[in-house]
Amino acid sequence: MNRTGKSRRGLKNLPVAAALTGMALSGVALTVAGCGGGGTPAAGAPPATYHAAAEQAAVTRWLVKTNQMWTRDDFAGLDQVTTGQMRTIYLSEQRRMSLPTNADRVGFQLTGLSITVPCHTGTGRPAVFVAYADTDVFDLGTGMQPVAMVFQRTGGHWKLATAVTHPRGQGWPSLCTTGAPPATPLVLAPGSYTPGLAQVLTGVATGTPQTAPAAAPFTVNDFLAGPGSIPAQFANSIRQDRRRGVNFTARFGLAPDPTFALPLAAGRGYWVIGTMTQTDTYTAPAGLRAADWPDGSPVATPRPAVVHHETDTFTTTYTAIDPPRSGYATVTLNGFSGWPLTATAS
Repeated sequence: MNRTGKSRRGLKNLPVAAALTGMALSGVALTVAGCGGGGTPAAGAPPATYHAAAEQAAVTRWLVKTNQMWTRDDFAGLDQVTTGQMRTIYLSEQRRMSLPTNADRVGFQLTGLSITVPCHTGTGRPAVFVAYADTDVFDLGTGMQPVAMVFQRTGGHWKLATAVTHPRGQGWPSLCTTGAPPATPLVLAPGSYTPGLAQVLTGVATGTPQTAPAAAPFTVNDFLAGPGSIPAQFANSIRQDRRRGVNFTARFGLAPDPTFALPLAAGRGYWVIGTMTQTDTYTAPAGLRAADWPDGSPVATPRPAVVHHETDTFTTTYTAIDPPRSGYATVTLNGFSGWPLTATAS
């Protein structure tokens, strides 16, 4: 993610985080292009749910309203099409949005829309649906990529709550679409997912190599171990900063947004999507005059001539597979997205 300049895994590797900020600052517009249920389905999307005309209309409505926000600075439709984390992101961009008069307003593409309505308890209407599409909306028009967008029913309307990019090196989890969700207890109840993960990631942010006991109940996969893992990237950044007299710390906390638990097919558990906050703090007792911190992260602008302190805040989304409980089952992280909210230097 070049917009944020962060060197930690996810805050650099997934360009979703920069998309909304980049659109606001560059003036690139979002338009409806190829949105529909026909044509080739989105890459790797699970089977579509039939009779999803209302859900498809909700996606189109979101695109149209978003287009008005970015091209006309018209945020009147914000609360009509966004909720939760996405509303927070849009509000952060509204505060700093500035479209140049000569903005190149080339529209983004969205093709292969496929709607999946996850199975539910059968009492009332489903509360969420997932819209899969191939789009360059979240990559600043540089290339098409598969994205899953979770819409939540709130206030009688479907609103975009969160979006995640394709899990690295794997397909989208196959969701349950008929019948009832699995009744078997899970390793980690959805309500415990976000606080448990925030605690693990705060430890990971110290650069400490992860062991199974420290990471429990999360699997120590390539997210938590190896040269490209989160702790390895944090450790590298911490070393670079310390060599130049800069202290760096990061902390993950709870966000007010809901955790989504989407039941998997064949009773294999849930695909959980949780939102957290991340706060990065730089402290330079001797002061820093450069435009970048030693680890390559840009110093926030505007900034004083000599910077002694900086605080960056992000909203982050982690996805995981939470299986039914067994003697050796663990929760496996399988995706990440992050969006910059604020950066303040003093």
